[in-house]
Amino acid sequence: MAETEIFGRRWMWSREPISWALAAETLTWRCPGATDYWRTTEGLRPVHNGCSLLTRAEADFELELLVGGEFAERYDQAGLMVLASEERWLKAGIEVDGEHWLSAVHTRDESDWSRERWNGSHARLRAVRTNGTIEVSVEESGRWRIFRTLFLPDPVAVGPYSCAPKGAGFEARASDLRVAG
Repeated sequence: MAETEIFGRRWMWSREPISWALAAETLTWRCPGATDYWRTTEGLRPVHNGCSLLTRAEADFELELLVGGEFAERYDQAGLMVLASEERWLKAGIEVDGEHWLSAVHTRDESDWSRERWNGSHARLRAVRTNGTIEVSVEESGRWRIFRTLFLPDPVAVGPYSCAPKGAGFEARASDLRVAG
């Protein structure tokens, strides 16, 4: 896949979405169906074919974005991705399973999923890595609340992602995207 220069950085899609556009600092893209990032847990086969727009982060970093989507089917999801390898990564964002959930999956050979109910189809998220430790936060009423902490010291690629494991795909969007580090 070809690199592209946006938001003042070099980015590359992990998988080219059906379509994508950048207008007024808002990235919109349509991920295809039968896409996910998941590894081994619950007896499911590993899948690593979601759509992520990624940029490199070698050391400490901060990634922040407002993310959402036109979620339609069970497990449709959009959020932030921190990717070291196919076996070691983090995804966090909004996911649909009957209702909206704030969800995080940390994978070290096997996926570890945590979630909590969320009110709405969008969220402002932030991932900050300091000395290998990543804290993932969500903004609520103007304040940041940490909802996942993990250790991932490897060089990584970071950015927005989306998946549609059960459905035909959907349109996701990310705005106010900022990466430092």
